[in-house]
Amino acid sequence: MRTFLTLLFTICLSGVAYSVRTPPAPFNPSKEKVAIMRVAVQRINQAVEQKLIEKNLNYNSGLNDFLFARRVYVDLTGTIPSYEELVTFVNRSVSNKRTYLINQLLASEGYVSHNYNYFADLLRIQTKMQGGKINSALFTGWLKDSIHQDKPYNRLVYEMVSASGSILENPATGYLLRDKDMKLDHVAFMTKIFLAKDIACAQCHDHPSEEWTQKEYYAFASYLGELEIGSGKNIKKSKKQKSMLAEKEKLTNHPTFRSAVRSKYKKFSVADKKTKELKAEFKDITSGNHPSAFDNAKSNLPLPEDYQYDDAKPGELLKPSFIVGRSLGGSTKKSKREQLAYWLAHPDNGWFSLAIANRMWARYMGRGVVEPLHDVKMKNCPNPALLKTLAEVMVALDFDLRAFSWVILHTNAYNRLASRKKIDEKEDYLFPGPILRRMSAEQIWDSLVTLMVKDPLRYRQPSPISLAEVNDGWSAFHFVDNLTDEKYRLVDSSTGNLVLTEGDDYTASYEQTLMTKKGKKSIILARASELPQPAPAGHFLQKFGQSERLFVVGASSKVGSVPQLMELMNGFPTEVLTGKDSLLFQKLQSIADPRKKAEVVFLSILNRKPTEDEKELLLQEMENSTSEELSDLIWALLNTPEFFFIK
Repeated sequence: MRTFLTLLFTICLSGVAYSVRTPPAPFNPSKEKVAIMRVAVQRINQAVEQKLIEKNLNYNSGLNDFLFARRVYVDLTGTIPSYEELVTFVNRSVSNKRTYLINQLLASEGYVSHNYNYFADLLRIQTKMQGGKINSALFTGWLKDSIHQDKPYNRLVYEMVSASGSILENPATGYLLRDKDMKLDHVAFMTKIFLAKDIACAQCHDHPSEEWTQKEYYAFASYLGELEIGSGKNIKKSKKQKSMLAEKEKLTNHPTFRSAVRSKYKKFSVADKKTKELKAEFKDITSGNHPSAFDNAKSNLPLPEDYQYDDAKPGELLKPSFIVGRSLGGSTKKSKREQLAYWLAHPDNGWFSLAIANRMWARYMGRGVVEPLHDVKMKNCPNPALLKTLAEVMVALDFDLRAFSWVILHTNAYNRLASRKKIDEKEDYLFPGPILRRMSAEQIWDSLVTLMVKDPLRYRQPSPISLAEVNDGWSAFHFVDNLTDEKYRLVDSSTGNLVLTEGDDYTASYEQTLMTKKGKKSIILARASELPQPAPAGHFLQKFGQSERLFVVGASSKVGSVPQLMELMNGFPTEVLTGKDSLLFQKLQSIADPRKKAEVVFLSILNRKPTEDEKELLLQEMENSTSEELSDLIWALLNTPEFFFIK
């Protein structure tokens, strides 16, 4: 049974229904892995504390339950906790409640959503795929599904780099299709992300200040020399594959295919015309006329004709060689790209494990053990023992990112107040606690959605099924219909019903992500992971620095701006939250005491109780706790810097 992130279809009177929500994979590591995790926490604590002692530094103060809950919710699920979630946690009296909460969040839908946002940035995912015939919905669905299943990180990378075929058959090829006709740039992105090495300058000439030469760049790029992005017709198919495609095509002749078309296009004349069009499109797909990734032994990547160094000749073909480290074995009978994927994601590739371990540390601590994340130089590392330990822990945990997150969140360094001092990238930081961080654009938006609706992850973009999952006329119809109709859709994940299709009976305002059915006051809000990637111009996410998904380095921003200020003062989220029918106001209806009402507002927005000074001020300003006074309080707290920072 596929997960809630994948579309399934059933025959029903109204047409096609979507799969209902199923929980993510439970976080239930084996006893052996738990033992490794506990030892890892001790090793990391020791590595941090040795440096702190050496520099005569102490840890920052510890976290109270309110601060801890807010931090782990934002870090693991991408949103602040709801009032109910916060109060439930704080009021628990068991001694291991923090571990219990971490375990719970690691197995939550929010974890899947938040991790997707992280990898969407890292992999520069865009809904409209560059140069392709179709969008990236299948690839993003595959990525969410992989996170949902807790697929090991090295396996995820291997599948992307070695992927072959059409995205319709193998969604992992979306990683390669993203950089169609940009093979050399793709190599530079790959080393920054997976090896923490910035070799981009060597693409055109020997690096002026680093060790990389243009020849070394092309030798490494030669592993992708045979890669081609083109029509699937160029891929040699076995008899079994040809037979499978022929069987898939026959499904369009099944009566249920015509029934599915008529369920969407009511008029017989329109339905008959669409049936012919969709059948032709489906035949075009099964014949291989769609973008695909494949290897062609006749393709290569020679040195450029203007190559100017004496160590090789212009146009010369180089023997592939790895940019760092050594060969780690593997079959030489495999394609060069499969050899690259094997080496890249191998547990013995120290730079690979170091790169992701350092990135994960930076996610939770505000910066890596060594910076910049995309170009690590060991000579600049202030704590090599910590970096080495993190890389070894990543390998020991078999690249299980949930288990690795569990380890970091149990360290002494993480469970301390954030350092308020501004730390320059070149300045050593030894982690007496995390660095004070502003939430990302996605975390801010998702936190506001949590404040605005009861179930922030109820509405989601449906992920199209792959060609392999087409098994009847209904699924064949939806498969081809979605490829020819790229409208933005949202599905109610609890019922499987389609609740929004861009256009038709609905109006969609991407600027506010407010979906309103004509003639009715219905509002549908979706989290950042379920919006177009990236969000359209003018959207809240764009104003708060969401990446355009063009670059890896410096693509997103956390710098303040006037548009952000205006959005906070009188934008859509503030307007909704200060309104009398808002979810927050509903929680206050049964409370008579003005002080208690103010406390609920504080706990909901800042996830803490008001201080004594704040209580005194509130008593003066909210004698009657009128709607206007409560609206002013909500407005004020939403506009405080405290709301946007992780302390």
